[in-house]
Amino acid sequence: MKIFFKKITYFFVLFLSLLFIFPIGIIGQEQNQGQETQEILATVNNIVITLNDFNQYWNAIPEQYKIQLSKADLLEQIVIQTLLVQKADEIKLDSIPEVQFQIKNATEQILIQFLIEKEIIEKTEINDDELLSYYEENKDEFWKEEEVHALNIYTETEEQATEVLTKLGEGMDFSVLAEEASIGSSASRGGDIGFISKGTLTAEIEDKLFALNPGEVSTIIPTDKGFHIFKVLEKNPAHYLELGEVKEEIKQQLLPQKQQQTFDQYLKDIEEQATVVKHLELISDEESDQISE
Repeated sequence: MKIFFKKITYFFVLFLSLLFIFPIGIIGQEQNQGQETQEILATVNNIVITLNDFNQYWNAIPEQYKIQLSKADLLEQIVIQTLLVQKADEIKLDSIPEVQFQIKNATEQILIQFLIEKEIIEKTEINDDELLSYYEENKDEFWKEEEVHALNIYTETEEQATEVLTKLGEGMDFSVLAEEASIGSSASRGGDIGFISKGTLTAEIEDKLFALNPGEVSTIIPTDKGFHIFKVLEKNPAHYLELGEVKEEIKQQLLPQKQQQTFDQYLKDIEEQATVVKHLELISDEESDQISE
């Protein structure tokens, strides 16, 4: 019994959020009336839970929660939820004005959510002309500094760095030597520090690093904390990123703005077509009115 309630507590918060997505009591009743051919996964008193019902719940759960949740656990929670809803129906909770208001409010919020999804999000797109226009007007955002792909050997003393240079001169592989001699975090990767953009390292290192061509090895570069030796593998000149490279990035930046504009216009159109009468005097704050006078 303790294990049973532990499971309920563990998933309680998660399944409370699902209560307003697919009301099982209603779904079950609809299945009873018109979809007897559906595969029945469970029956809770007079309510049928079909495999289709279950799949709707399962698909509504974010992927990160599915890792810690089995389908058997989910079914157990659906059964518990159904029993609780049945009990609420039995004691006629839906006849209480406060509960009616909460149900009405939740229903309206769900309808609004799906309305926005259908009328705004699904219908709002960023076209090629808008992408090109933004790209041209903000091209400086897409400037990429010169970068080099390099290997690094980092030593504590100059004597160690000199010994490294000697071994490199004798033909020892840079990556192998980095694993043996470097005290840097990149040692386990054979000294590979990936691509480094100009402007990210100290001037004393960059001046020598970016002067190298692919395949070349630097001299010993002293710093306050130790001594560096670099080998450049690749080198990319400074350039503007092409539109195709940043297309998705621009879309992600422009889309929320356009969706907001679309929604604002959509709401304006609805309001213009509607007849709205307000009696603000019924909710006026008399104290505020007196102060303003």
